[in-house]
Amino acid sequence: MNILLTFETNLTGELVDIIDGKLADIIDQSTSVDDPDAFGYFDSAEHLTGLGFVACQAYMTAVYGVLGVKKKQAMSFGPLHQCGNSIAQIVNDAANYWKHNNEWALDKSQKRRELIETTFEKVGFPVGTEYPLSGILTELASPDFASFKPIYGKLNEWKGMLQSGAA
Repeated sequence: MNILLTFETNLTGELVDIIDGKLADIIDQSTSVDDPDAFGYFDSAEHLTGLGFVACQAYMTAVYGVLGVKKKQAMSFGPLHQCGNSIAQIVNDAANYWKHNNEWALDKSQKRRELIETTFEKVGFPVGTEYPLSGILTELASPDFASFKPIYGKLNEWKGMLQSGAA
């Protein structure tokens, strides 16, 4: 395997472990209070989930960049979610939502926003709901616990498809 891909794979695996550990800590802490939302635990989990999606997106960008596969083509490959979208595309849209949703009101073009909103609706967590990223994480990790480890496994499967030339 290319040394850069090995580095990216190892680094992303470590980041996923760290983020999953912090999410588990937040969940544990939230069970010790009567109103976890009032203490900001759900907001913290949503923020950390957004960072997790961005870490996965950075990994995907490195993979398709090193392999010389165009982004649009790369996003169409890999394991599919039951909604019909690739896991890679859903992860990419979730990361973009987290990075850009606060500036959507300033955008003159709504095309990208509409594509992200459609993805979230297809997965079952519209962007207008509370904590949509946490919902997307839960859905993509299912039937496992809501964490990035299962998603990372699916992204490694996606990487294998790209490496084998299936793209």
